[in-house]
Amino acid sequence: MSNVLLRVLLWVFGQCMTHGSRFMPGLRSQITRTLIFELSGGNVARHWIFDAPSRRVRSVAGPASEADNRLRFATSRQALAVLVSTRTVDKLVESRNRGTVQIDGSPFIVLWFYGLTRMFVRLGAERQPRQPIPGAYLQHDPRANGAEKILIEPAVTRLDPAWRDAWKARSSLLMVRAAIGEPVGEP
Repeated sequence: MSNVLLRVLLWVFGQCMTHGSRFMPGLRSQITRTLIFELSGGNVARHWIFDAPSRRVRSVAGPASEADNRLRFATSRQALAVLVSTRTVDKLVESRNRGTVQIDGSPFIVLWFYGLTRMFVRLGAERQPRQPIPGAYLQHDPRANGAEKILIEPAVTRLDPAWRDAWKARSSLLMVRAAIGEPVGEP
């Protein structure tokens, strides 16, 4: 049963990424290099072919003959449990340390691929607060706790000539020097 469920899950990931690479700018911007990523568990395997020039993804059932990165689980049940978990990265690291998961290639590519899957299936996404945080600091309130420690100075249009350190710091700013016509050397 877990073989069938894993096969369906990987097929869904493949279809979502294939169609998403055509229509989603966020996904297309992630595809910056050409590589083949294979994910397998038990008797189930699927690989994704990422093409950088066209910024497209193709998904093919079965193992890849020449994969740049592979993520292999010992069983399809373990692969399914890790992929649908809200703590996928934690479980992946635990399994890697136990030796039940094998990563061939860069672990960063595995995390990148995990991020791509979460564009479509938002398991474990952090929930945002439904209402504004109580007591949020939106504007200055002199009655607020700690306001006596915040120094509020009036706005000035010209730097005080007696403040030598400020003038010295100002002279090192390239944008200020270039705007008033001073010669600017190479940084």
